[in-house]
Amino acid sequence: MFPDMDLTRDLRMLETSFSRNFYNGDSLDAIRQSKADGYFLLTAPHATNRWSEGRRKFADQYTGAMVQLLGATAGQSWLATDGISSDWTYWDERSDPFKLALDDMLDEGRYLINVVGVSARYGADLYIGLGNEPRAEELEMAELIEDTFADFHVITGGQFNAVNPKSVRTYARATGSGAIQLELAPSMRDPLEHPDTAGEFVLRFAELLATRSARCMDRADSVLV
Repeated sequence: MFPDMDLTRDLRMLETSFSRNFYNGDSLDAIRQSKADGYFLLTAPHATNRWSEGRRKFADQYTGAMVQLLGATAGQSWLATDGISSDWTYWDERSDPFKLALDDMLDEGRYLINVVGVSARYGADLYIGLGNEPRAEELEMAELIEDTFADFHVITGGQFNAVNPKSVRTYARATGSGAIQLELAPSMRDPLEHPDTAGEFVLRFAELLATRSARCMDRADSVLV
């Protein structure tokens, strides 16, 4: 679908911006984002370091570069942290730039795909978090992802089902938006250690997003007619 792109090179280049100052960025709570006309919003809340419960937690490397590259190639909106994120406890107390940008794009009806990293020690390449009582559209999206990556080890639900009240997926669902969470092992996001499979993930998932986005938007337009 994207024959002129070197996807692993682009991932590496994009990550250099997120990794500046040892993944602390230039200012507290800074973000990067891009709006597109597509159906999906890709988020990377752990693209840079963050404070949580009084402790600093390190970035999920390449998740920021991943959502930026997927958004650019598939024509979808994306949002990522770009500086160390301040500590917070409850969503309704947040007024930081990430929360404000997230609310803005969810209000416009976008379907959320939250991208975070997971260690290789758990064994799978990709985990799909649906939370409790997933809707039909979320189950359908999970099935499409499973089919797209049938030759990889994909697990839906279970240990990584994204029910933490602090997760972006949980918040989006609470606002009424459709949402899933993708937990990516290094095999799917690290272009240095896994150049073939990381590039293959971008290629396949971008094509899935573009195709699904067009279909969902056509469906929405037909309902409005």
